[in-house]
Amino acid sequence: MAGFAGSFALPGNLSLRFVTPSDETFLLELFIEARPWLSWAEGDRDFLRSLYEQQYKAMRAGQEAIYPEHVDLVIEKSGDRVGRLVIDLGRSDWRVSELQILARARGKGIGSDVLRGIQAAAANMLAPITLSTPIVGSHGRQVYERLGFRVTAVDPPHFHMAWAPAGHPLHAALSAIPVTADPLAGFAPPGMHASPGAAA
Repeated sequence: MAGFAGSFALPGNLSLRFVTPSDETFLLELFIEARPWLSWAEGDRDFLRSLYEQQYKAMRAGQEAIYPEHVDLVIEKSGDRVGRLVIDLGRSDWRVSELQILARARGKGIGSDVLRGIQAAAANMLAPITLSTPIVGSHGRQVYERLGFRVTAVDPPHFHMAWAPAGHPLHAALSAIPVTADPLAGFAPPGMHASPGAAA
């Protein structure tokens, strides 16, 4: 995102901006919303809140360690916070490590519009984009395939996917991968392979 200086406008009254300290409560609530299973633990409300806070801090520390060059962004629609994007702007590729939309804002194409904006910026830099999405309990693969991403490897519990702009050496190889209803046979096209233990 060359020229990114605190705010990145997208179509549909969407924008990305850097996370600030005032966003921490929102980000924690977003984290809690995405992980309802943690509430199954026995304990009172204060205990569960503490558990979520510990897990949230652990996740943030893990992202810092795995993606030291990551950019942490809040997604806004018409000035209202609706999600979060964490992306690592690496030298070889741009890695989307987290894209989450609030439940009340889903089904409106916000996530797809955000990714289209990132793809447009990546195309200007001739940078491919990689990400991982769960095999079970998610429609992420189908959404990403509609945006031109292709499954490059299957490493349970995740599909590893990639997209490359026209003009990049990997574009032809990725474009040749068919969209299939059963990609679990998985394969890696030339020059692409999944890194063991890659984070979603």
